[in-house]
Amino acid sequence: MAFLPATEPALDPSWNHRVYRLALTKLSPPVIPFMPLLLKDMTFIHEGNHTLVENLINFEKMRMMARAVRMLHHCRSHSNVPLSPLRSRVSHLHEDIQAARVSTCSEQSLSTRSPASTWAYVQQLKVIDNQRELSRLSRELEP
Repeated sequence: MAFLPATEPALDPSWNHRVYRLALTKLSPPVIPFMPLLLKDMTFIHEGNHTLVENLINFEKMRMMARAVRMLHHCRSHSNVPLSPLRSRVSHLHEDIQAARVSTCSEQSLSTRSPASTWAYVQQLKVIDNQRELSRLSRELEP
């Protein structure tokens, strides 16, 4: 298992993940954000800024936190179809079966992606929680 060539530059950590952040602003929801980066941002905002400055609320800290939460809300927002696992998706999956097959890293998929295809993509992901298996896969990825 290896990263697709288009994925690696997008996750480059230089300039505080600038390439990823710029790409994220160009996407329309629903989007699956890179949660470790979002959580890191919120941690740095919270721990790196005082809540009170001279006994007054630090509104700049609150604005930065609100911006991070707003970005997360934007990633999951969509006005037509809620991404609920409880709702039947059969009709939507049949409509978007071709879009679900398109690689999520291609330029073409950005224009054909829909909430149903995003849902189908997430449903086919497999979680690996075995630490030995994760270590083995990590060693295979490293040169």
